[in-house]
Amino acid sequence: MERRLIYSVIIIAITMLLEIMAGIVSHSLALLSDAGHMFTDLCTLILSWLAQKFSTKRSDLHRSYGYHRLKILAALINGLTLFLIAVIIIIESIKRFIFPVDIKWNIMLEVAILGLISNIIVFLILHKKYENNINIKSAILHVIGDILGSIAATLASIIIMFTGWQVADPILSIFVSIIILSSSYKIIKNSCHILLEGTPEEISIEEIKSTIMSEFPEVINIHRIHVWSLSDNYCVITVHIKVSKHSNEILHGIKNVLLEKFKIAHSTIEIECVVNTALGS
Repeated sequence: MERRLIYSVIIIAITMLLEIMAGIVSHSLALLSDAGHMFTDLCTLILSWLAQKFSTKRSDLHRSYGYHRLKILAALINGLTLFLIAVIIIIESIKRFIFPVDIKWNIMLEVAILGLISNIIVFLILHKKYENNINIKSAILHVIGDILGSIAATLASIIIMFTGWQVADPILSIFVSIIILSSSYKIIKNSCHILLEGTPEEISIEEIKSTIMSEFPEVINIHRIHVWSLSDNYCVITVHIKVSKHSNEILHGIKNVLLEKFKIAHSTIEIECVVNTALGS
């Protein structure tokens, strides 16, 4: 995964430098503007790479759960920046309706095609089927946003080339920005849910209770149950369980059920043995 991120950073960096040089030589503000957008993608990919790299560090006395949350923080930052970029594009698009700008469609088309090719390559490098990593998903979302933007810019430049209809650019930009806003909101929502230690959506506390009580007749009651995620694929549980008789087999059995059926990697179980007072009277 780290190698894929490094390759993506290199491609984006080269494309950005080419756009900056071309923008300076041609005095094209469109090229320099797109290079600025590429720079935000470069920062996003570097942040994702750093989070991926350092999140594998072992736990220590100061970070007893390790550094898993770094990936979630990176995803949250990426989601927020993407959301902000989409809002800025919408605002700028609205300004274009009020104060129309004469767009050089030929330069715009060349930039759009160059950006589209590089972003498709980066997407193919990063994308992996069934990968469940919110950090990488947020980075891919940035790339998808650029792909949609490049497609919109290409269509807009072609429309302007044949019809001279300048408002095609802001209209398509707003359409793409709305899609990006929706996707970035989901990333932000999921990241905040994990950081606030919310119960993972795929886990039902009631199902955990019923499963344990049905498989272990010795269990009388289950309470003070808390389930949360350190990252998008590392769940933790703490729970108090009342039993009629205590044995290590019950404890190990419950831990195995939590791991195998509910994919909870780390479980802390407090066993409370109920003493039958009637025997002592």
